[in-house]
Amino acid sequence: MKLEELYDIAESENIDIYAAALPLTQSMSIMDDDLNCYIGIDYDQIHTNAEEKRKLAHEIGHCIKGAFYNRYSKLDLISKHEYSADKWACEKLLPKDEMQTAFENGFVEVWQLAEYFDVPEELVKKALWIYFDKEVI
Repeated sequence: MKLEELYDIAESENIDIYAAALPLTQSMSIMDDDLNCYIGIDYDQIHTNAEEKRKLAHEIGHCIKGAFYNRYSKLDLISKHEYSADKWACEKLLPKDEMQTAFENGFVEVWQLAEYFDVPEELVKKALWIYFDKEVI
């Protein structure tokens, strides 16, 4: 999936995206009381197309899945919502069937898959864990 397609998804889902100074997180998403979703991206902190794709897909994943945690609830797990956003990002940027095809065509190293799909290696590792229950160090 190309970066422009992610912006198209955000637009079609009525998710507003704003440039914002976010030096610690580089990106974030919030949902208001009316269930409108907003994404902030610190474009000055993101230096590659692959990283922008990963950040944007992750934040869109939060919005589409409604994966927001309540910091006031002791029963809400941050990791559950982060996993949901990561899974959505992997399904869009590294579809399982396309990863399988890449394997069959000899793309088996994490760096090869990252280059092939134009995503950071970190996201390839997450996809391998999500799809195949294989942790890569």
